[in-house]
Amino acid sequence: MNKALLGGGLAVLARAEEPQKPHLEWTGAAVSLLGSPSPDGRWLSFMDPATGALSLHDLKGGPDRVIAERPPQSREFAYFSTFDRSGDAVAYAWSNASGFYELRMVGSAGGAVRILFKNEQVGFVQPCAFTPGNKQILTLLFRRDNTSQIALVPVDGGAPRVLRSLNWVYPKRMDVSPDGRWLVYDNLTEEGSADRGLFLLSMDGAKERRISGLPRNSLFPLWSADGRAVYFTGDDGGAQRIYRVGVVDGVAAQEPGAVSEPMGRLLLMGMGGGRLFFGVRTGAPDIFIASLHGEVKRVNSQWSGRNTVPAFSADGRALAYLSRRGAENFGQQARSIVVNVDGKEREIDPKMAHVERLAWSPDGGHLLVAGSDGKGRSGLFLVRVSDGATTPLVAAHDGPFRGYEAVWSVDGKRIYLIRGDSELVEYTLAGTQEKVLLKAAGLRRLAISPDGATLAVSMGDVAIRLTPLQGDAPARIVSFPGLTDLAWGRQLLAGRRAEIWTVPLDGAAATRLLSHPERQPGMSTAPDGRTAFYGGVERNAVFSLRVP
Repeated sequence: MNKALLGGGLAVLARAEEPQKPHLEWTGAAVSLLGSPSPDGRWLSFMDPATGALSLHDLKGGPDRVIAERPPQSREFAYFSTFDRSGDAVAYAWSNASGFYELRMVGSAGGAVRILFKNEQVGFVQPCAFTPGNKQILTLLFRRDNTSQIALVPVDGGAPRVLRSLNWVYPKRMDVSPDGRWLVYDNLTEEGSADRGLFLLSMDGAKERRISGLPRNSLFPLWSADGRAVYFTGDDGGAQRIYRVGVVDGVAAQEPGAVSEPMGRLLLMGMGGGRLFFGVRTGAPDIFIASLHGEVKRVNSQWSGRNTVPAFSADGRALAYLSRRGAENFGQQARSIVVNVDGKEREIDPKMAHVERLAWSPDGGHLLVAGSDGKGRSGLFLVRVSDGATTPLVAAHDGPFRGYEAVWSVDGKRIYLIRGDSELVEYTLAGTQEKVLLKAAGLRRLAISPDGATLAVSMGDVAIRLTPLQGDAPARIVSFPGLTDLAWGRQLLAGRRAEIWTVPLDGAAATRLLSHPERQPGMSTAPDGRTAFYGGVERNAVFSLRVP
C-alpha cells in the first residue's frame, strides 16, 4: 500500500461510495445537536432547552426520558453528552452554579450522578467518546488561559491524562477508533490559516499524522463502526457535505468521497444501529432597523443571513455588526466585523479568536470589542475602525472567553463593565484605573443615558437598577420581569425576548414599542430613535444515513 507523504500529510488513493438520501429522524423546537445516539440507534441524548435537564429522545416514538435534572431555582444546565459503548451510561458536561463546567456521568436509565472531573481553572469540558471497555472518556478541556487539551478522563474519577495541548483553537469533535489505538480530531491546518483539517493521534500521544487531500474546512470526524474509515464534513463552496475516507493502521488509504448531497450547516453526532446520525441547522439571522413609529426594515447586506449583534455609532450614521464566516455549526463561530455607512459595507478583521459584542467609541474612531484575542487573553479590546488594528484594554489570561459586558462613558474617557456577574466597575483609560461602583449578584446588562448621567444595569432578569454617575441622588430599582437586553437612546429600552418596551424614568408603566417574532436579545439605538436588532431563529433537525 502506498503511504507517500504529501506536505506533511498522508496521500489518499481510491474513491468512496456514492451519495445517498438521508432519513429524517427528529425535528421540532426541542431538537438539540449536542448529544449522541445510543449504540443501538434507539435513543438520542440531548439537553432539554426548556428545563436544562439531560434527557434522552426515543427515536421509536416513545416519551422522552429525563436522566439528570436541574435543581429547582437553579441556572445550571447540561450541555454536550455522549453514550458509552454499551449504551448503559451517558457522560455529559454540566454548567454548575459557580459558572464553569464539570464532567459528569449518569446511567441511561437515570439514577445517581457521578462527578468525574471538576476544576475551576478548566472552564469548559466536552466529552466526545468512550474508549473500548468504557474505562476512559476522550474529553476536550478548555482552560481559563485559553489553551485547549485533548485528554483521557478515567471513569473511576482519577486524574486526566493529557495527550496533546493546543492553542485557543480547539477541535470541534474528536473520536476514538474501535480498536482503541487512534483518535481523530479536527484542527487548523497551519498557523495563520482559517482552514481546518483532520489529524490522527495515537492513543499514547506519541504519533500524529495529518490526513491531506481533503476538502477545505474538514470538521466533526467520526470513526466508522469497523474502524476502517473516518466520516467527516467538508465545505463544498459554502455548503457542507458528509465525506468518507478510508484509514488503515493510522494511515489514510482512500481518496475521500462524498456520501451526502450538499446540506448547508451540519455536524456529525455519532454512530448507532448501523447508521450515521448528523444534525442540520437552518435559519438566517439578519439585522433589522425599527423606527419610533414601529416600521421594521431589514438591512441590506452582501452577507445576508449571517449578521448579528448590531451597534449604532454615537452620531447614528454608521452601523457595525458581527458577520459569521464559514459553516461551523457549534462552538465559537468565526466572526468578522462589518461597518455599514449609508448602505455601503466594509469588512474589518480584528484577527481575534472570538468576538462577542461591539460598542462604538463616542468619536467613532474605535470599537470596544468583547472577546478573546487568540494569544490567551480575554476581556475587552480596542479595534481601530480605519485599519482593524487591535489593542487589549481590559484583558487577561484568566478572563472570560466571551469578554465583558461594557459601555463607554459619553466623553470617551471611561468605560463601565460587569465583571464576574457581581461587580460593576468604572475603568478610566488614562492611567488604567479601576473603581468598583456596585457589588451585587446577577448583574448582566448595561446601558448608559445619552447625557452620561445615569447607568442602567439589569438585576438578573427581573429588574433594572438606575445608577446615578453624577451627584448624590440614590439609585432606583425598576421592576421588569423577563428582561433580556437593554439599550438607551432617546428613551430607555428594555427587551423581553421578541418584544421591545420603553421604560419611563418617572415610575410610569412600561409601554410595548414593537414585537418581532424572531427577534434575538441584543439591540442598539441611534440619536434619532431608530433601534437596530437582529432576528432569525435557528432550527435543528436530526438525520441519519445507512453506513457500512
